[in-house]
Amino acid sequence: MTCSERQGRKRLVKRVPLLVAIACVSIGTASAQARAARWSRFHDRQTGLSFRYPPDLRIRRRDPRKFNLPAVHSIVELVGDTRANPGTVVLRFLVKRGNTSSAEREKRREFLRSGCSTSSPMMIGGHEAVVCVSAASAAVRWSVEILQPRECTIVTLLGGADAAQALPPPHDGEFPLLSIIRTVRFVAASKLSKR
Repeated sequence: MTCSERQGRKRLVKRVPLLVAIACVSIGTASAQARAARWSRFHDRQTGLSFRYPPDLRIRRRDPRKFNLPAVHSIVELVGDTRANPGTVVLRFLVKRGNTSSAEREKRREFLRSGCSTSSPMMIGGHEAVVCVSAASAAVRWSVEILQPRECTIVTLLGGADAAQALPPPHDGEFPLLSIIRTVRFVAASKLSKR
């Protein structure tokens, strides 16, 4: 083997880890996209709430009257299983009645600014939402407050052995909480059929 052949081989050996890393990132991105493509779609024709979720989670509807929430039109829960907590509520969506006016949205924004320990803006489906972090004596919790076109509160009820999954801000962990939240839309039934 000549000196130039040995140098060429050394350069190739040095590049192999970089090429492997690039391939792993590409495969990881492709597999994440493939997993998301297999997600199920939920759509509530009465409220227009629509979101995508992994097939290992299941939908459960709840009656707002049983929660004594007269302003809430619909409660939808995504239920999943962890080793410690089978049947846990991964995400709960509380959709309020009717569309909100700009004055109502501003009043709600002000309430969130003063009522949350910290709040930060987030865009969901082209609309402003607010991530509200509340610190109580027992725990720190978050909610995502969608302000338009309908007011909707999204919370997680993960806790106990799974409490680390519920730490703010909303993030992907054992369950892809943030990725699910980012798919939320309010879609009219006629528009959904065109997708």
